[in-house]
Amino acid sequence: MSNLKHVESLTECLIESSIKSSVESSIESSIKRSVESSVESSVESSVESSVKSSVESSVESSIKRSVESSIKRSVERSVKRSIESSIERSVERSVERLIERLIERSVKNLIESSISSHKECILLS
Repeated sequence: MSNLKHVESLTECLIESSIKSSVESSIESSIKRSVESSVESSVESSVESSVKSSVESSVESSIKRSVESSIKRSVERSVKRSIESSIERSVERSVERLIERLIERSVKNLIESSISSHKECILLS
């Protein structure tokens, strides 16, 4: 009978030990999966956020440079056309005034010369 109790006691110990080992293994496995999942999710979220921020910043910077460059070229062309047009009009007005004065002076000189010649002719006759 004593052997039977001893066998029962050993069997109980083995069962308890097996149950304990199984529960510990299950808990460890569950904790490991939970931690891995949490770390994976956290890393994915962090990488996603970082990539998104980097892409947004890069796109924003690229658009800004493109718009600034386009505006600069447009303003430069507009200013150039305005300056050229202004210079053209100014030169045209200056040339017109110069021609007018030359014509006036030439006509005046011609008239004076003609009068003077006419006076000489009258005096000589």
